[in-house]
Amino acid sequence: MKVAVWLLIAVMLMGMAYSFSTCRSEDSGGRTVLVLFDSDDPDYNRMNRERIAIFESENPDIKVKLVTGDPGKYLTMVTGNVAPDVAYAAYQSLAYYAKRKAIRSLEKFVEDDKEFNLEDFFPAAVKSMRYRGELYGLPDSGSPVALIYNKGMFDRYNAGVPPDQRLTYPSGDWTWADFRHAARVLTRDTDGDGRTDEYGCSISLSYNRYPIYVWQNGGEVINAEKTRSLMDSKAAIEAIRWIYEILWVDKSSPRAGTQIEGAGEQNTGDYFKEERLAMLMSTRWAYLSFWGKTNFEWDVAPLPRGPVRNTTIFIGGGWLISKQTRHPEKAWRLAKFLVSEKASEMSMDIGRALAVNRAVAEKMTTDNPNAPPNDHIWVETMAHCRPKDFDIREMGRFFRNAVDEISLISQGRTAPLRTPEQACRNFTRIFNEGLDILWEEEGGP
Repeated sequence: MKVAVWLLIAVMLMGMAYSFSTCRSEDSGGRTVLVLFDSDDPDYNRMNRERIAIFESENPDIKVKLVTGDPGKYLTMVTGNVAPDVAYAAYQSLAYYAKRKAIRSLEKFVEDDKEFNLEDFFPAAVKSMRYRGELYGLPDSGSPVALIYNKGMFDRYNAGVPPDQRLTYPSGDWTWADFRHAARVLTRDTDGDGRTDEYGCSISLSYNRYPIYVWQNGGEVINAEKTRSLMDSKAAIEAIRWIYEILWVDKSSPRAGTQIEGAGEQNTGDYFKEERLAMLMSTRWAYLSFWGKTNFEWDVAPLPRGPVRNTTIFIGGGWLISKQTRHPEKAWRLAKFLVSEKASEMSMDIGRALAVNRAVAEKMTTDNPNAPPNDHIWVETMAHCRPKDFDIREMGRFFRNAVDEISLISQGRTAPLRTPEQACRNFTRIFNEGLDILWEEEGGP
């Protein structure tokens, strides 16, 4: 049975390799052909073709072939021995490819290239592209999580209360208590039917959000050695309990499965656009949904400060150079161009969140008349960012099942399916099972 399965896999891989064989880097007409892989988003495709034209004009000895797809397609190309020369990937995928020696260390390129300086990029973004301290990718774009808020909903509340009860707009001075109070008083049943029509906030238990609160409360999802989860610590449980109370005690945030009567679409992004949500913890990618699509004023603020730390999470990715490339020096030229100021401006201009080239990010969040007044907050927040050190996809179902335990706090009709204590202890047990296997079979993450 096992032999048959492996034979089937081998045949499939051979077929995939053949189907992608035209993607191999080959000399053509005196020029070196490099294959560039990126998302198949239509806006990215258009922008990438424009960037390729600029790169080719500046590098007449190179022709770039664009191949697009999802992360699964990239993995298939790597496995089939037809990896693209340069590829964009979310940074949590980097460790998987670096450990398997599928991508090149970039340390020597950076050391030898006197025109390139890693200090031009935000430190959190550079850190996210390292594996065991060594640089394996060039950071391209990303975003911290910050607070997007509806100014009109604050103004309407303030118009109906005495001066000493009015809310300030969210700011870097806000604490957890300030946020929770504002979310509570901005949650309203506007028509008196006993159902909430407007929520004060949206607070998420996704794997891109709950670690922020754990960190802010002084806890950690995983220890520095990546041998044990610490989600059963007092600090972690207290942080998750704070979210639980916003969801189930204050009821000031939609829970999983919440349906708002009359809302066009049942998701938090659309709730915000329809003025059903006052505050949304999100990334700058949210601008794709809101920019030019709302009839009210909205702005950006840092997340409220936690009891111990002022921290948020960084989500992003960058460019990897394949170990399979036959032209590593030219692939480096292409990757370096893609994170240059010129290319980064083009990327950010079409909505690829925030350029992690610091000069570009600072310029495009201060000189844009169409952006919200405090757009520069994204740049300031980068100083308090952390990459997702706990995001170990190699653990497979153990990682997914552990994360699911946290999300169960938000699920249930009249009561949560997990208490904070149960969820955190179950998370720790499941996560540690996966870590034990990973260390035993592969020597760790």
